[in-house]
Amino acid sequence: MHLPIVNPVLTRELFGRIRGRNAWFILTGYLTIIGAITLLVYAVFVSSAIPNDPETSLRIGKGIFFTVMTVSLIQVCFLSPSLTAGAIVSEKERQTYDLLLASLLSPLQIVTGKLLAAIAFALLLIMASLPIAGLALLFGGITGQEVFIGVVGLLVTAIAYAAIGIFWSTVMRSTLGATVMAQGTVLVILLLVPFLYFVISLLIGAFDGPPSPLYIYIMGTFLCLHPFIALGMTVGALESGNGPLLWQLSSSIGDLFVPSPWLVYSVLMIIVTIVCLGLALRRIQPAEDDG
Repeated sequence: MHLPIVNPVLTRELFGRIRGRNAWFILTGYLTIIGAITLLVYAVFVSSAIPNDPETSLRIGKGIFFTVMTVSLIQVCFLSPSLTAGAIVSEKERQTYDLLLASLLSPLQIVTGKLLAAIAFALLLIMASLPIAGLALLFGGITGQEVFIGVVGLLVTAIAYAAIGIFWSTVMRSTLGATVMAQGTVLVILLLVPFLYFVISLLIGAFDGPPSPLYIYIMGTFLCLHPFIALGMTVGALESGNGPLLWQLSSSIGDLFVPSPWLVYSVLMIIVTIVCLGLALRRIQPAEDDG
């Protein structure tokens, strides 16, 4: 039995990513952007602070944390699929795809090796941004559970969007095409989900009064496909006194307790990952010899 951890594809991909110059440029640029925006936010809060206001420190802490998490999430959304979009199709372009299929490696080992290498690099980026986010703990206003939820949100986003890149890498015939389709899929999720939610809600009159439980469950789940909305709703739920696991909402039949948006989002991203990997595996199955 070959375990993914000793997968030669994983080993080769990891060494290729970490040792290359691109890794240094990506990591440096990633942290530079986060650091510059965080410094700008800090300067804005300090310049607008009221002298001797005890709440100033808490507002600065919240501002720094949510800025780091938001910028990190934006970069993870677009970097993760780019890291895997060329994973399979690049083998075809180098004319090594048939040799890879002819090896003793199974399609599962090939896909998991490529995916885990990209996830490992994405995890490096996430971990590298944590010291900057940790500055918020010095100012206060942030709890440990908010840090945990933020990291989980970044991680499941990186995994799911990397899986989307893997899928398109098995479909397209060029790295450029796979990258465009992977990035396009991310843009469709980020733009189409809130648009459809708003349009459907208007058509059925959901904003005219307390929503029905069916609307809350269906449209709430649909809305949780969006990383920024799901994690943003979680922040709102925590600040309104709800726990990290359950969210109390008003409906047409009274109060409902539903899973916290970050939990729903995490489950949905796991499903997206499984579906994309399953489709990718079907596309790289070696052809059987009819003779």
